[in-house]
Amino acid sequence: MKIITMPFIAIILLLFSTPVHAGLPQFLTSQERSWAFIQSVGGMKVSAKDSTLTVACDVSGLKKVTVEPTLINSGIGVRKLKHKRDGNTILLTLSTCVIGKGITTSPKPVDLSAYPEGEYSVEYLDPDGARHPIGKTAIKRNANPKNKNP
Repeated sequence: MKIITMPFIAIILLLFSTPVHAGLPQFLTSQERSWAFIQSVGGMKVSAKDSTLTVACDVSGLKKVTVEPTLINSGIGVRKLKHKRDGNTILLTLSTCVIGKGITTSPKPVDLSAYPEGEYSVEYLDPDGARHPIGKTAIKRNANPKNKNP
């Protein structure tokens, strides 16, 4: 009888802990991207409505957002757009992976309803910790809820 080694068990556990919504290829190829990469595919800009932040960015490199793209990608998409608040600053970091089911080349809108109302600076946070300003936005709560009962 052969003894199963710890690295083998760790690999098996890692594979089974992969999130259900992402396939194995997307999990294995996930990579946080630098600001230089964001600039090479056309840049990034943000806008907000109520407590939703829309991030304009297309990792395919086929659309100019803030700068002319210098890199075209045919096989990658956005896996995740991480966001966190640091005081009155919203920090964003984009992760890409190989394109697959449910993966698009642009990030989904970000729900900021857990953040307090107010004015925020938005910055891109590189994997190495460097910050790059993107813009400013305001989080406001909808004063006229859709399901208002008389």
